[in-house]
Amino acid sequence: MRILVTGASGQLGSSLRKSAENSPNEYIFTDADDLDITDPEAVALGVGCNDFQAIVNCAAYTNVDRAEEQEDIAERINATAVGYLAKAAADNGIPLIHISTDYVFGGNLGNTPRTENEPLNPTGAYGRTKLHGEEAILKSGCRHIIIRTAWLYSEYGKNFVKTMLGFTSTRPQLNVVFDQAGTPTYAQDLADAIVDIIDNGKIDGNEGVYHYSDEG
Repeated sequence: MRILVTGASGQLGSSLRKSAENSPNEYIFTDADDLDITDPEAVALGVGCNDFQAIVNCAAYTNVDRAEEQEDIAERINATAVGYLAKAAADNGIPLIHISTDYVFGGNLGNTPRTENEPLNPTGAYGRTKLHGEEAILKSGCRHIIIRTAWLYSEYGKNFVKTMLGFTSTRPQLNVVFDQAGTPTYAQDLADAIVDIIDNGKIDGNEGVYHYSDEG
């Protein structure tokens, strides 16, 4: 199988490269320079002419704070582009694995675990645009698995864990707000799970929305 991976230089895309090293399938990793997913013609051509059997979308606008000022850009990447990928998947009869977020539930979670079927009520621009991406997939009718994750961290890029490690090396004391609870999720674990889904044929018969986070 040939699998298209978008957002290859991000935390999850970088981790997915490592997970796919021993896979019997061929993973083709792309970024905006290789495939502009905000261009519908480029997406249709890139997917339709390269004999892909699945798409994994790791691309996203993930700057939560900046999304409030740049919601149009976040919408284009997190929703409109996702719709293009979903349409290409539907047109070619292939599945799409898409990464979403707990932010689709909004800010008032009560610090308790959420199930896949609970009501969605994003309270910020980032959450709204990610929810719109999920809705675009459902509207397209493509075969899909949507994975909502939370607090992603890795050796790559910027994340909360690396920020805290940097602070502890330069400051004698840290003051951190205590208004959220969650489970930090190692990107490599999620990447391994995605490769397992693809390589072991777990997409067919298991389409839908799933939550994935680490524990402990």
